[in-house]
Amino acid sequence: MALSQSRTQWAERQAEELLSAPFISEFVFRSPQMIDASQKEVADLLIVHKGNGLLVSQKAQEDPESRSDSKNELWVLKAARKGVSQLLGALRPSSKPIWCEHPRRGRVDFPAGLPPIAHGLVTVETLRPVDLQHAAEDLPLSKDGVAIAYFSLSDFLNVALQLRTLPELMRYLDARRELPEAALRSVGDELALFEFYLLHGTLAGCLGHNHARVSVQAAECELNGILERFEEYRLCSGLLEHVADSLATRSVTCLDGLMPNLAAHFDPPHQRQNYLLMQEVLADLPLLDRAALGKQFADVTARLKGRTEGYCQATAHLDSRPDWIFVFGSSRGWARDGMLRSIEPVMRGALAHYRKQKCMVLIDRDGEGYEVAITRPGEVFIPTAEDLLNGRKLFAGLAMKSVPLEGF
Repeated sequence: MALSQSRTQWAERQAEELLSAPFISEFVFRSPQMIDASQKEVADLLIVHKGNGLLVSQKAQEDPESRSDSKNELWVLKAARKGVSQLLGALRPSSKPIWCEHPRRGRVDFPAGLPPIAHGLVTVETLRPVDLQHAAEDLPLSKDGVAIAYFSLSDFLNVALQLRTLPELMRYLDARRELPEAALRSVGDELALFEFYLLHGTLAGCLGHNHARVSVQAAECELNGILERFEEYRLCSGLLEHVADSLATRSVTCLDGLMPNLAAHFDPPHQRQNYLLMQEVLADLPLLDRAALGKQFADVTARLKGRTEGYCQATAHLDSRPDWIFVFGSSRGWARDGMLRSIEPVMRGALAHYRKQKCMVLIDRDGEGYEVAITRPGEVFIPTAEDLLNGRKLFAGLAMKSVPLEGF
């Protein structure tokens, strides 16, 4: 029992760690708790995105290679029943507060209970596909309008790490609802479905796993092209994931030497909240958008490679975010206080020149750290004559180009 519990906890920590990079750690909560007669675990993972949640009940084996096929099927069915039972209990209407001990944020409270849950997931560890359709009565596909999906643990993690962003994962989970019921209760055979989705951008018309396999085999060259592009997308996305991760921590001396008016733009060391707003912007981007911005940032930083002094910048805007303008900069040998003083005029100039209402500025500082700023939420920007002049000086000379990224 102790060994099983130990491995279960290890598997939960591993899942948390793997998902924290692409989904951003601050929005991934392991083992949320509540008081209901006694303290109990609500689920194994709660992943929050724009006020909505993804709730995961995860079941791991002590030794997944030790069981025969028949015993493995029995274990998977039993684990799936336990997992969905936990989800059904968590999804019952309740306003009881829940909380989680987060490795970086400390205790995080949800005073009104769980946020609205978009999808519930039961993930069970199995090295071989298992068909659970014969137990359909025990494995519901929804609860009070919340879709419930069944995955093998490795399939879920692989899909999540491939898609990288919560908007993409939510879109995939929505698409899975188009599958026949039998396919929705089969675990450990997700690859064919996922590749069908990459090819068509939907699972509508997919009749199940065998149909998906035949369709994928007939489009092998096209699929290989998509997978090659995905390697680049994940690489470029990873740069912004690194920025988001870096925002979570800062040096205890980061405010040393700054004038009070500049230091006032930063949260107090023990009351940090603004970095979460910046992370939310990056977390909300679909994969292609995050990749496009990451590529632009990488191109900017590459321009000063090998130099000890200089500054360059570029901008980007996304069709999916019409109110936003993103400004990327790279500096070498620029005093930090001077750089920080320039951020607000740059931001206001960009808003004025591109006629936007929201802006994120992201500067690579000497290849050692980042300076990041965003406009204040809810603030209406009204440009001044000085803003318009700054905008023309800073951005009118930049070449404009459209960069289409092929999707899936």
